[in-house]
Amino acid sequence: MKFASSTNVDVKKNIFVFILLSFILFFLDRSDNKYLTNVRFIVNDTIIYSSLIIKSPFSFVIETSKNITNFFQKKDSSVDKNKLINLKNKLETLKNENIALNLQIENFKKINNEEIYKYETVQAKVLLYKSNILHETIIINKGQNDGIKAGDPIIKNNILVGKILKTNFNSSHGILITNINSRIPVRIGKKNYKAIVVGNPKSGRQLSLEFLPKEYTFEDGDIIYTTSIDNIMPDGILVGKIKLRDDKNFEAKPLYDFSQLDYLTVVRFSK
Repeated sequence: MKFASSTNVDVKKNIFVFILLSFILFFLDRSDNKYLTNVRFIVNDTIIYSSLIIKSPFSFVIETSKNITNFFQKKDSSVDKNKLINLKNKLETLKNENIALNLQIENFKKINNEEIYKYETVQAKVLLYKSNILHETIIINKGQNDGIKAGDPIIKNNILVGKILKTNFNSSHGILITNINSRIPVRIGKKNYKAIVVGNPKSGRQLSLEFLPKEYTFEDGDIIYTTSIDNIMPDGILVGKIKLRDDKNFEAKPLYDFSQLDYLTVVRFSK
């Protein structure tokens, strides 16, 4: 007579539970029922925060080992104070220029009797950042309970980083502008050419410009801004910059720093 080992039974139980949970989550994700939608939000939040709790001890060990290694490495890590001061001054200048540009935009709208868009911001911490050849996504620690909704812009230092894709009660999923599924209406340069910014996985962390007019001329350094076509985005958020290769070949690069995605700001966009 053969008896099933306890190990095999446990494995089978785990597989069964995993399959059952997968079906439940799939069903909840497809359902439009308000009650089931709320259950889905709770389940998603629980999974996200539980995974962070489980990972935190390992992250602490890894970070501690890195700090110990860096402590014993004998490298010249001195910082040029003059360069640091210059960088801070440049950053302050850029912030002031951005404020001035926003004021000009608001005045222009008032002159032309256009609608003024009101928005508030929510500070958020990035819980998870996923990056592969096609997709760049994030999960943040703010959600519907903080007034965030799908489509809200995500910014860093007044520069567009991405937008909210979907929300739970206390967390949200966002996609970066370099994501192939991202679509952002923009205007470019002094001539205000209209286009759609799309992530370009073939060229690394760069942007593609779709639906440009047949005849266009860019200048090196032309700035890319959001435009409020169809009320998708607030107008005037910095997106990227044009770098010319020659008369008709150019690169469109995002302006935000990929290494500083720990804390972001969500714009609660409403008209």
